[in-house]
Amino acid sequence: MNSRVVTSMKPFINLLCAASLFWSVAARAQTTQATSKTQGRTEQGRAETFDLAEYGVVIEPDARLIAMMVALEAAGFDPEPGAPSAFRAAVRRDLANLDAELRARLRGFYERHKLPAPATPAEQAARYVSLALALGGPPDFEAPAKTDDLPAEVVELLDFAPLLRQFYRRSGLEENLPNYLRTYRVAAERLRAPTAEMVRLVLSYLHTRPVTEVIERVPETDQSMQNKGKKAGPAFTTRVRRRTFHVIPDLLAAPETINFRIIGDDYYAIIPYNINPLLSELRRAYLQYVLDPLIVRFGRDIAARREAIKQIIDSRPNAKESKAPDLFFAVARSLVIAADARIDEMIKLFALQQEMSARYKRASTPAEQQRIREEADKLRAAIADETTAQLAE
Repeated sequence: MNSRVVTSMKPFINLLCAASLFWSVAARAQTTQATSKTQGRTEQGRAETFDLAEYGVVIEPDARLIAMMVALEAAGFDPEPGAPSAFRAAVRRDLANLDAELRARLRGFYERHKLPAPATPAEQAARYVSLALALGGPPDFEAPAKTDDLPAEVVELLDFAPLLRQFYRRSGLEENLPNYLRTYRVAAERLRAPTAEMVRLVLSYLHTRPVTEVIERVPETDQSMQNKGKKAGPAFTTRVRRRTFHVIPDLLAAPETINFRIIGDDYYAIIPYNINPLLSELRRAYLQYVLDPLIVRFGRDIAARREAIKQIIDSRPNAKESKAPDLFFAVARSLVIAADARIDEMIKLFALQQEMSARYKRASTPAEQQRIREEADKLRAAIADETTAQLAE
């Protein structure tokens, strides 16, 4: 997919003066051929079923995550005070006869590695979610051979992997997992339509398509060169990396909290059962998936504005007390937040337009219609002011 197909981010880029050169180059990178291709596919998409995979999105359960969250449930993780959800209650019934010694070991590990107060249940679980995504699949849940690239919070929990293996085999989870997966697939299907609407909204606003494949040049090994009969010397081959945005339902997650993780070219958004993908952090996560390749592609242009961007970073409140973020991370995060704010404003303005239009049609006198117009103007101004304040932060 050609990452040069990108236009119309100007509504928010002007608020990021440090990134202005980046945007001007990105905008110029669009070609007439790419524009025609995008428009043609957009029209075709209206007539055919919207294929999320074409836009890098895969919605499916993850057996590693299910096993991890069931094990946490056995260890005492309880993010839902009061009556549990139907699925959590079913899991607890399945764990009723769990071996007491194994349950005690799980609970002991969880208690020893708890984050100190005031950490939320979502924060407690987030590290285990990261661990699950770093492990192999059941039944072995193998830890990665190389741990240098793992976050410190995951390395601290690696000893939970052997416990998870034992739990999987001795708790009945191995037998229950197929039933759990069927329940999760139903949840995944419920996410499909609103996720598709979210993807449409984001890409319609950005007027672009996501980069789903990255072609990179890699040096050939000495052995491969010998096999091909090549003389010694620098030689390269190409390989294609697939970028994927995984939307994974989690019926045992802390309510109303999305876990977002990036592992290489895989972006994982873990969605609890009560989240609306269209109006949630999932939108920001997908914006990051779309925008990250542009940051890489135009890295030189961003680096050329290093000093201007650094001045903005250093002007933050409490900048001296906090560690300055990476230059490219700061630009990427600013673009994501700015785009999300403008999309949110667009949704609010559309809803306001629909409401006021209906009221205007019902108005019986010119005076009443005038009052509705004045009220609409004030509300539009208030929405714009709210967006400006959000972007200023």
